Amino acid sequence: MDLPKEINDLTYKVIGVCMEVHRELGPGFPEEYYQRALEFEFPERMITAEPQKAFVMPYKNIHVGLNYLDFVLEEKLILEIKSVNRLNEIHMIQVLKYLAVSNLPVALLVNSGMPS
Repeated sequence: MDLPKEINDLTYKVIGVCMEVHRELGPGFPEEYYQRALEFEFPERMITAEPQKAFVMPYKNIHVGLNYLDFVLEEKLILEIKSVNRLNEIHMIQVLKYLAVSNLPVALLVNSGMPS
């Protein structure tokens, strides 16, 4: 799928910010530490970030729950953060579901649990 240049550029910038935070903190801390560091870094890079953005989980004509995306960036990109030894299929399924329900074009799944 070809994405607009602005989304590709945003994706590149976000990956760079995530790499910097990981370099500074190192691996293995709780997810919340990376979340807070990113909350600091995104405005420094002039990236509009909505941390812990809530969205309703629909089922037919009712709402069955509320989910929280780690970040929505520039109203275009989902960033989901993990800090685990290894990403697995459940993590991927979760992000794909968030992507489908949110109608946003791109999601990134970042793991800070291991060395780069």
